[in-house]
Amino acid sequence: MSILDDLRNRGLIETVNADRVTANQWLNDAERHLEAARHIAQLDPSGAYVLAYDAARKAVAAALLMDGHRVLSRPGAHRALAEYSDWLATETGERALTRFDRMRRNRNQSEYGSRTFGEAEVVGAIDTARSIHAACANHI
Repeated sequence: MSILDDLRNRGLIETVNADRVTANQWLNDAERHLEAARHIAQLDPSGAYVLAYDAARKAVAAALLMDGHRVLSRPGAHRALAEYSDWLATETGERALTRFDRMRRNRNQSEYGSRTFGEAEVVGAIDTARSIHAACANHI
């Protein structure tokens, strides 16, 4: 069974028509998030980290969309993107994609707990998100 079949069978994604216009819009949004994260990294490290994560999330969602699927708006949606991202890492050879789930967990700890980020960690997240973005853009 493929990862897409598994995620669909678990009710986390649905089949849709590939939509290059929307996928490109999400990739463009991700680029803006990365630029904004870079600019605010010292001023607001947690905000910059969340922007880097959102950039990575939108890039992975764009690749998924071009594979004819999208996540459903329900608990587990971001986790589904992480599973797809791991699969995409094997398809593309881009190791940064395997770090998406760690970014997701760190973001959750920041949003729902007391997690903070140092400058080096934020810069690393921005670099990882940039690599994820490039891999997803090349995939579509």
